[in-house]
Amino acid sequence: MQWGIMGKLGERASVLLLMILVGPTSIFCEPLSTELHLEITSIEHAAAPRVMGSNILLSYAAPLITQSVALAMEHEDYRILHRYRKNKHGIFVLSLPLPESEPKIRYRLIVDGLWTTDPNTGTERDSRRLLVSYFVLEYGSGAPPAPGVKLLSDGRTRFTHRAASESTVSLVGDFNRWDPFITPMPESPVYPGIYSVILALPDGARHYRYVLNGKEIIDPQNPRTARNGWGEMASIIR
Repeated sequence: MQWGIMGKLGERASVLLLMILVGPTSIFCEPLSTELHLEITSIEHAAAPRVMGSNILLSYAAPLITQSVALAMEHEDYRILHRYRKNKHGIFVLSLPLPESEPKIRYRLIVDGLWTTDPNTGTERDSRRLLVSYFVLEYGSGAPPAPGVKLLSDGRTRFTHRAASESTVSLVGDFNRWDPFITPMPESPVYPGIYSVILALPDGARHYRYVLNGKEIIDPQNPRTARNGWGEMASIIR
């Protein structure tokens, strides 16, 4: 029993530390439309996550003594806390913008400092074998990532290429010795013809090319090019 209590206290302390390090996070990242605002304020019962316009709407029913509810997502490495807000009916509600390239969203709830799952949706094990909640976006619900290169908020870089469905695409560059087998770019299960990969690039990474069905090409969405170490034209990362 003592070990169980200590485990709970340690888990609560770790969440509080995360909150201090991360700082407050607004539940609404963008101005709310009138329709979304009315929906949020009128929710009387918690339900499964659902898409509403360009947002995901989540709800959670908690005991009256509950002070705070937050959500952390796997694709953000559980480092960002998205806080729910209690509406006039006592339901905690959270609205999040649809992610660009996450057809399945895995997440955990933090209720008054304790990690838990969402009782309104399914659960499964994540890559760390933690029990998490998940929500699968229906085809066409989210916004597909735009082709090209994008530096993400966590410092990683996303490469996205558009090609015919069922193509074979990989990424080569000075960061993987121009090896076409090291960095495959899988096709999105939600958006046919969208191929992407997210990498933590080493310092000094500069040039890249795509390998489309065995043929190397520069990024057609990136106007910045230069010659690599072999004198070949390559796209510039940044």
